[in-house]
Amino acid sequence: MDPSLKIDEGYSEDARSQDDPDSPMRLDAMSERALSQAWSIQEAIPPQIMSLSESERSDFVYSVLRTLRTSSIAEIVDRLRPLLHIDPVTVLPPEITSEIFSYLPPSTLLEASRASRAWRERALDSRLWRLKFRSEGWGLNMDAIRRFEQEHRYRRKDRSRRAEANVEQSRQKKRVRAHGRKPVNNHATLLDRSQPSWPELQGWSQQHGEVEADDDRSLLGRDSGGDEEMYDVETARRGVPSLPTEPQLTPPVGTVRTREVEVTPLLPKSPHLDDRQSLVRYDNWGAPQINYNYVYKQKRKLEENWESGSYQSFQLPHRDHPEEAHRECVYTIQYSGKYLVSGSRDKTLRKWDLDSQRLIGKPLVGHNASVLCLQFDDSESEDMIASGSSDTDVILWQFSTGKMIKKIAHAHNESVLNLKFDSRFLVTCSKDKTIKIWNRHELRPGDRDYPVKGVEGGGTCPAYILNLQEMGGEVDLDRQLTTEEKAPLPPYTPIMILESHNAAVNAIHIYEDQLVSASGDRHVHLWDIHTGVRTSVCRGHTKGIACVQYDGKRIVSGSSDNTIRIFDPETQAEVACLKGHARLVRTIQSAFGDLPGKREQLEAEAIEIDGKFYEARRAGKLPTLPLKNRERNPGSKNPKDIMALGAKLPPGGGGSRWGRIVSGSYDETIIIWKKLTDGRWVKAHVLRQEEALRAAGGPLLSQSDLNDQAYQQAIATARNYAPLQPPNAQHPQSPQNSPNNAENGSVAQYRAFASQLTQLGHQPQAGPSRTGLHNVTNPSNPKPLSHPLETPQPEK
Repeated sequence: MDPSLKIDEGYSEDARSQDDPDSPMRLDAMSERALSQAWSIQEAIPPQIMSLSESERSDFVYSVLRTLRTSSIAEIVDRLRPLLHIDPVTVLPPEITSEIFSYLPPSTLLEASRASRAWRERALDSRLWRLKFRSEGWGLNMDAIRRFEQEHRYRRKDRSRRAEANVEQSRQKKRVRAHGRKPVNNHATLLDRSQPSWPELQGWSQQHGEVEADDDRSLLGRDSGGDEEMYDVETARRGVPSLPTEPQLTPPVGTVRTREVEVTPLLPKSPHLDDRQSLVRYDNWGAPQINYNYVYKQKRKLEENWESGSYQSFQLPHRDHPEEAHRECVYTIQYSGKYLVSGSRDKTLRKWDLDSQRLIGKPLVGHNASVLCLQFDDSESEDMIASGSSDTDVILWQFSTGKMIKKIAHAHNESVLNLKFDSRFLVTCSKDKTIKIWNRHELRPGDRDYPVKGVEGGGTCPAYILNLQEMGGEVDLDRQLTTEEKAPLPPYTPIMILESHNAAVNAIHIYEDQLVSASGDRHVHLWDIHTGVRTSVCRGHTKGIACVQYDGKRIVSGSSDNTIRIFDPETQAEVACLKGHARLVRTIQSAFGDLPGKREQLEAEAIEIDGKFYEARRAGKLPTLPLKNRERNPGSKNPKDIMALGAKLPPGGGGSRWGRIVSGSYDETIIIWKKLTDGRWVKAHVLRQEEALRAAGGPLLSQSDLNDQAYQQAIATARNYAPLQPPNAQHPQSPQNSPNNAENGSVAQYRAFASQLTQLGHQPQAGPSRTGLHNVTNPSNPKPLSHPLETPQPEK
């Protein structure tokens, strides 16, 4: 640098003042001062002392300190404290402390949050808890989260605009009333006859409510953007600010009443510490964000309920409204959020509100036979229910209104056993051994979801599906296709048929571009949904398969061989066999809680276990029995129990400690399976239908059941008392006395007869059993009746 060049001291690119304690110039000056002070102190120490060893100098300083007063020693300790106690959270950058805290378990993080305000700020950071949430293997629907935050952002802005409008209206009212009248003195002028008396002021207050003062205090708590921060009453009393989930935007400002002035002080704004118990938190700019600390706590509570088996039984419909129930047995249900949809043998579908346990609207009527399968999506973008029936039809309904959108008549040649849909396709399977794929939106040749026709081993496409493979790679569709060929396919047009099963296809599942199917032929097939090519066949069940689920890594299936099996679709290897049910496994739901990472982690774990198997075999610790002949087990990692080698999944299917499978069976039990650390699946809880029914208050009785119960009660009462004869008792089995004959009024006659007995002071000694055929003993004749409908003879 040229020494002749002089720096312009009147110009600086640093925006900070020299008085700023963080100013580089000020810090440099402080550092120079501290350094010079340290050198001066060191120079003042005699050389004889500095020549001593570390331990000798320590003893010397201790001896000197013993000669000082306690106050002087305390002052020295205070001066040394910054050198002895350094808070890394306040010194290190937030990125480094967050990285360090990410290695701590949640319990330690919560303990660390109690150290200080700075530690609490860092330990309860929402981004850190989002990472903790994902590291547990719990999934996050980011699209739903973004929609939720967007809705709260718009709602907050809308309420803010309404709040500003209300404030402006209040100001105008104040100015109108102030014009032409004297201001009210809150003390002396209250008794002035020229002013309205207190009853008059009280009447004005009751009529118009509180009047907001037209002064600066009415603007307290309002930020530059017009948004206002509110706290609930209980939190304000405790002195800890807290934002509600849906914040109210009426500010806690000072309000002026007619008699006195009440000013509510604002609590300090702290967006990181005021909303730990709320689902929504707000940053420094007022933008709503999901509070992952709160989400993590709620998820842990839910997992603890699963672990402990804490649940509450109820039944649909509500016990006070048995008339809302299905008239026949229920074949299929699906629930999501607060809604449940059921399909029944009575040919109807019904929507239920799980909060009120009530029927929503009227039953959906349209099928001509039993409803066997359904799926619904209550989101605004979908708003649809799809149902399949024994009448071979598929019906699409609008979820919100129950209106029938479309009826696909004769979708299959036989009963529609299952169906699934996503945003692109509707897939159905049938007793006719076929799977059909239907488009949900208009499709044109060249679209991404347009079926690929002509692939070897692919599905069968109708004639109106064009074979674009024959036209070569780059195709100019506008030139090569006719107007008719370029016309879009209307929604819900069959575009492909898959035929490879040898029995009824009982269940299907869609995962991205793959489709899995399970059949009575004991096989599970995996398909490419665009080409219809069968990519994998999993074998292992000894009887037909009733249900299946696929998550992209493993296939879980339930069968009439009473087992649940987990397959690796890439190698077709069976990695677990769960035995616990006594009859057919009709339905399953599984979640393995995979930790963040790619499939390579599961493959590495499987390779490690295979290596231990080979080591044990070389050491002669394993029997010579072939793997296929080994006893099926629920996923043990012990080399003696391994059922397959070379699989891409470890025994048990992998996953986190939160992995869970729920299965329902014809044995009237629901089993909740959990996975142990060695990979084995074991029963965590067994829920029995009869216990759940008893906990929910017992079965609901229809009107016909109530009539039959009253009839049997009257008959049982009549047998105990000879002087009184029930109507037509000599022919109790005649058609006109049948409990199902409502027209002859026999039920009403027997109810009247029972009422007559009660008025005479007679009380029946026993009532009818569930079948209405148990023996009744006469108190005057202890001999039991030989026939349930026999009338006792009077004694002499």
